[in-house]
Amino acid sequence: MEVLEIKPLKNKKVFLYLIRNKDLRLTSLQLKNLKSFLEKEKFRFAIIDLNKEKIKKSYEDAIAKFLDKFWIPYYSVDIPDHVRDILNVDIIEKEALMNELEIEYAMLCDDEIKKESYKAQSIKIWIGLLKNEIESQRKAIELTIKPKWVVKKVLDIANMIRNDAFSIMYFTHEEIISELKMLFQNYNIQVKKIDINNIDVNKNKIIM
Repeated sequence: MEVLEIKPLKNKKVFLYLIRNKDLRLTSLQLKNLKSFLEKEKFRFAIIDLNKEKIKKSYEDAIAKFLDKFWIPYYSVDIPDHVRDILNVDIIEKEALMNELEIEYAMLCDDEIKKESYKAQSIKIWIGLLKNEIESQRKAIELTIKPKWVVKKVLDIANMIRNDAFSIMYFTHEEIISELKMLFQNYNIQVKKIDINNIDVNKNKIIM
């Protein structure tokens, strides 16, 4: 069973470009910018991590096709399923309890007198607390725990590459960029954040 053991780089100089974009598709200009960007760096592999399902559908196919043209291998990274299942146990239990409470509260609301009762108001507060706890736990998994697994997997791949110096393209969503940057820098990977809408192709300048 895979465990969260992050192995530092071994005598390698690695640059990682966190590529973010707020749109749900890649325009011809963005693809042109990426092509120009790729020609300036020695990329050994790419990571595609776009999280939301509707973004995956519109993004990943275009990015994958782009990377295939340049023979750049790409990987998806995430928390392993067995780890995510364990992390989700408490969330699932709270969701089940919340569903039961919502049914009970709905029944009480059918009666105007019971709707204003202490019991109904207590259940309403309890439901609100559970919703907040579930949301907080989900955010912690995606914004704190997931980035650590991402760093582990990227370093595992990087350590298998023979080159001493190379770059990585990392397509990701806005929410975890700051956490990823901090973690990668802690493991001696130089990180730059890139907006593919703002790559100045003519001046060969990347606007950070």
